[in-house]
Amino acid sequence: MHNISYHAPCKLSDAVSLLLELEGSRILAGGTDLIAKWKKSHFFDMTLVDIRNIPELSVIEEVEEGLFIGAGVTMDRVSEDERILSKFPILAEAASKVGSVQVRNLATIGGNACNAAPSADTVLPLMVYGAEAVIAAKEGERRVALREFFIGPGKTVLKKGDVLKGFVIPNPPANSFAYFVKHSRRPGMDLATVGVAVLLVLESEKTADIKVILGAVGPTPIFVKGLDIFFGGKIDPDFVTRIAEHCANAASPITDVRGSKTYREAMIKRSVALCFRNHTR
Repeated sequence: MHNISYHAPCKLSDAVSLLLELEGSRILAGGTDLIAKWKKSHFFDMTLVDIRNIPELSVIEEVEEGLFIGAGVTMDRVSEDERILSKFPILAEAASKVGSVQVRNLATIGGNACNAAPSADTVLPLMVYGAEAVIAAKEGERRVALREFFIGPGKTVLKKGDVLKGFVIPNPPANSFAYFVKHSRRPGMDLATVGVAVLLVLESEKTADIKVILGAVGPTPIFVKGLDIFFGGKIDPDFVTRIAEHCANAASPITDVRGSKTYREAMIKRSVALCFRNHTR
């Protein structure tokens, strides 16, 4: 018989206290990753802290900087919320590509980040939009830029007793355009082989700012550096080729069952180029 200890706090502070007090405790939100790992490991004993009854984790609300999305908001809500569709359309698009309909009804945007899989779909748009993670702890709340949130496969900056409260996403700049590409072996219910999110800001048809995030091609999502050399450029075929090669060089893809290193490098170039070509259509 396997021992499951279950706790369902209604306050965020109580959840923090339980996680500090209970040795080996795990957060239960959607459970889509947790239960899969539990089964795969032959059903180890678990101490669960269910955070689904905590109201502030399930809200989507406008804040001074932009929009706050609670960590407990499900993927189906992210994909359909009018405020997200209006201001952050590629976040809604990425959420709509997570798993199946049944999974999206349970899986949460916070869980997608805390699982820290390099292939996590919604992490790329959140990073490219400049989101910050809001973390609750015994000492109070703190914010961490999402690009600094991941420290390795399955590892984040969260410490014992920390609860990811949600994300603050700043309003996108004027004249900005965002694009998202998920390349996988099949259109639905599959992990990304390569993921790309792009945020492009234009002034007088020339690039004023460019941000590119790559997923599934390194131990953590990759914030591509050195893109300032392309500022002031016009998006023509030569520009697209050069920036696609630059992004491929920034990655450190591995060979696994979903694709070889060479294949991933080619798909990075193709996916980045597709984002910029979509803008010129």
